[in-house]
Amino acid sequence: MSRVSAAAVLVIGLGFGGAVARADDATSQSGPGPRWHLDARAGWAASWTTGQSYLGLGVGLAGGVTLRVPYHLEIGALYHGGSTVSAENATIEYWSRNSSVLAHAAAGYDVKFDEGVVVRPQLIIGCVVISDSMRLGEVTRKGLEPLFVGGFGLVALAEFEGFHVGLDMRALAVPSRIASPIGGMYALFGWEH
Repeated sequence: MSRVSAAAVLVIGLGFGGAVARADDATSQSGPGPRWHLDARAGWAASWTTGQSYLGLGVGLAGGVTLRVPYHLEIGALYHGGSTVSAENATIEYWSRNSSVLAHAAAGYDVKFDEGVVVRPQLIIGCVVISDSMRLGEVTRKGLEPLFVGGFGLVALAEFEGFHVGLDMRALAVPSRIASPIGGMYALFGWEH
């Protein structure tokens, strides 16, 4: 075997061995298997719109799994109380209430900065279903309006033995209402298994 061939085999062998060692390190850092979680969330969301707010204070649940390679998949729903508007004069009365449910699916990647500290950037898609009730004099109207939403989120967690606490921050777009993006921030408390 020539010196060039021997050097090539040595370089390839060292490169392959280093790649295997790095893969073993990544596997040992990611944990023994998938971790399941259930979170309770409470917070606030707003839509930058001139119309009546359908968001506001929100509460909900989310569940998901972090795979061995730290990809995170999640589904959840949040109920937002929205707002009520009313007005009346001597001849007519007006009342309107908007609220919503924001259902989502998210995919992210867990980045561990320190023991027990996780930051998770994620992509979010879902649907906001707006409930609209209105009364004008003797006329009433009720309806549901489902709208597609998509955007980005960032979750920061402090993990403890079997549970975690943190913040879930979101920036979402509603394509059918392009001039009214949604921003939200939720405190979360969850259990892991």
